[in-house]
Amino acid sequence: MTEDYVTRLFRRINYTAPVVPHPADGLVCTQPLGAIYSTDKTTFRVWAPTASQITLHLYTGPSSDETNSIKLKKNDDGSWEATVPGDLNGTYYTYTAEGDDPRFNPERELLDPYSRAVTAHNGRSIVVHDTTPIADRPTFSMNEAIIYEMHLRDFTLDPDSGIQRRGKYLGLTEAGTHLTNRIDITTGLDHLTDLGVNVVQIMPISEFYTNAAEDLYGWGYDVVHHFSPAGWYATERFDTRRVSECKRMIDALHQRGIRVTLDVVFNHTFELINKNLVFSFEGLVPGYYYRLRPDGSYWDGSGTGNEFRSEAPMARRYIVDCCKYWVTEYKVDGFRFDLLGLMDVETMLLIVDELRAINSHLLIYGEPWAGGTSPIELTTKGKQWGRGWAIFNDDFRDALKGNVFDARATGFIQSGNNIHAVKTGILGSVDSFAASPLETINYIECHDNHTLWDRLLISTIHDASITDGDRRAIDKLGAVVLFTSEGIPFIQSGQEWLRTKSGDHNSYNKPDAVNFLRWHQKAENYDVFAYYRGLIALFHKHRLFRYRTARGASKAVKFLDDQLGLPVPPGCIAYQIEDLSEVDEWCRALILLNPNGRQVEFTIPTGVWKIYGDGREVGTTPIARSISRIEDAQAFVAPRSALILGERREDVNHSED
Repeated sequence: MTEDYVTRLFRRINYTAPVVPHPADGLVCTQPLGAIYSTDKTTFRVWAPTASQITLHLYTGPSSDETNSIKLKKNDDGSWEATVPGDLNGTYYTYTAEGDDPRFNPERELLDPYSRAVTAHNGRSIVVHDTTPIADRPTFSMNEAIIYEMHLRDFTLDPDSGIQRRGKYLGLTEAGTHLTNRIDITTGLDHLTDLGVNVVQIMPISEFYTNAAEDLYGWGYDVVHHFSPAGWYATERFDTRRVSECKRMIDALHQRGIRVTLDVVFNHTFELINKNLVFSFEGLVPGYYYRLRPDGSYWDGSGTGNEFRSEAPMARRYIVDCCKYWVTEYKVDGFRFDLLGLMDVETMLLIVDELRAINSHLLIYGEPWAGGTSPIELTTKGKQWGRGWAIFNDDFRDALKGNVFDARATGFIQSGNNIHAVKTGILGSVDSFAASPLETINYIECHDNHTLWDRLLISTIHDASITDGDRRAIDKLGAVVLFTSEGIPFIQSGQEWLRTKSGDHNSYNKPDAVNFLRWHQKAENYDVFAYYRGLIALFHKHRLFRYRTARGASKAVKFLDDQLGLPVPPGCIAYQIEDLSEVDEWCRALILLNPNGRQVEFTIPTGVWKIYGDGREVGTTPIARSISRIEDAQAFVAPRSALILGERREDVNHSED
């Protein structure tokens, strides 16, 4: 480690409430940690500065009783180590820790926090040396990203999906899968290619607590161990196949031109939910890795019982080391940080610097909020300004569909309200919290709260005049806003075919029956899927939807009523986007949004406009028979729909001739 890196590990933050310091706060280990493997020996090194003795226990199997116990030697930096000769690849091991602190339990066997594979959240660590090849990262810039969120199990579990290894890493490697008796309805990996997304965000796949047999798996947010892929998704959980199979999954996605970002949970762990749940951190260095109140209780800004003390030097190092490991060993393409608000700014800056030094195109983004009261100054919206990471734009989300904490509230797409907030989002929020459009993740739906379809049902059910056909139109209208706004678009799996969870707004602890994707819904709502696919193709083709800078977005996007002085019907939004770089096939795009229940007429700038999208279809070629129309400087837009117009540079040049 460089001196500058070590200095940054020690940088402090200002607490807004009391936090108990730890005796080891002034100590940092700079040596590699974990099981450092070579074919002739393995060095086991673990950081436990307040322990009086650390003992390594080596096993030949995941549950065998026979053990070789070795007492480790303590170093001046608080680490303990021992080097064991021989090829130990596949060897199982644990630690026990002794000390004066009554929180030490010398009878409790602990996981190595840095172990590259484990057998279970309360099992054994495994020495692993895996050389499974992974295809190189797809090459494209951040402004070209379309993020598709999925839960691995939910995405591959449907018996009608044609996927053989359902619920597993390898299920996402299978090609040629389709809906039962419908070869035209692709599923799994082929569906992603068919849809056109180029980034898959996989919900947490690090080792977590919940027992699979309970069918209430918490989506992996009950994380225990961060370096090891979760065994639940492997074909065999008690050996290192979880490592090779996770790599094969990432390889399959890379070969399709799809990047992989991991949803990671560093804001808390499932330790300490009660006094018996100690698996590694608290057992090795009691009181160090979690924020403590003066009375000895745990701060709970995560809403789950504790919060990880990211500002502590070795906690900070752990987070950075783990991220770097996934980037180098698994070639992941970035991270979505759960409750990023609970991670201090200095840790985030260090993550950005260290990861971008490996690859400048890695995606780094997260939730700029917490789940409860915390003693730190939260890393909230705006703290990312010009610092290299992006955040989820909940302002835009709520403006479009209504506040997520009031299920009956409506937004712009249902009622034509929140116009100013929607315009701010369309501009990439560069007039609000973002230094550039690349700092905003634009979304309407994610795994939290209701699916968009369920939200539309709940928020409009009181209006008998609104039919399911109207709701389908409203959904498409929201998709148009999402994919024609500046910023990074994000959708949840199944959003593209009106996924429903039967109104459940918080299904993290619900069984498979609530959460898994039912691929027959793709067939039933194929027109909606095709609409999303068309919007994605349009986004990829035209750079004017993908400005990288605030200056570019502000100059290019002009609202008809604000900048161009043209009247816009009540409750509607209309904007023109210019191609400032003069490299797009289009010199201008025009987006007209009509959430009203009746057709409206827009006055539009004169030009050689062609229709590329209406309320029924959208694509990269003009629509010959549109349900909407343009006449001279007027455009007529059908109820609850959008009109996407493009002016090709070639047509303008011909008209001038």
